[in-house]
Amino acid sequence: MATAIKEKRMKPKKPESFRYKFKVKDLEKMYEVGIFKSDEKVELLNGEVVKLSPIGFRHAIIVDNLSKILNKVLFQNEDLEKKYDVRVQNPIFLSQENLPEPDIVVAKKDFRKEKQHPKPKYIEILIEVADTTLEKDREIKLPLYAKYKVKEVWIVDLNQNQIEVYSNPYKKEYLNVQIFPLDKEIEVFGKKIKVKDIFDV
Repeated sequence: MATAIKEKRMKPKKPESFRYKFKVKDLEKMYEVGIFKSDEKVELLNGEVVKLSPIGFRHAIIVDNLSKILNKVLFQNEDLEKKYDVRVQNPIFLSQENLPEPDIVVAKKDFRKEKQHPKPKYIEILIEVADTTLEKDREIKLPLYAKYKVKEVWIVDLNQNQIEVYSNPYKKEYLNVQIFPLDKEIEVFGKKIKVKDIFDV
């Protein structure tokens, strides 16, 4: 009697996916050879080059407000003014595969000695202003900031008109989260800032 042999169907193999991980030096070379124009904004996240979204009017005004308010806080105290810079839409160095470009960073001026964008140890406050980028800021950038121990991160949520303040980084998350709506104040270097003044457009 013939024995029926069941043929085992083999699932076709999926082609192997391949993603090249870029490093900071690769990004610098791309600018040098003209792949990106000098005014074209990109950031490096987990080794991937990500093009920054165009900045809308309200986003831009709120970044201006933050810069003005934070600089005023620093200039009112000579010691703070000597110690810190308010940097607007400039890169920070997290690792060779991570060079994000937050909207605002308050950084210790000592970072300049390393001839490199500020590392987390020099960053006092990091701020992302978010509307269409809210998901990316929360799901991709925030875990990176926690992983590399950026001590305090603000997400200025333009959709809900509130500020989320994250502190106490642990692994890829922040253990402390506070929400500041329009009727609240945030304390920075001992000075209270009205949230509504930040959202004043």
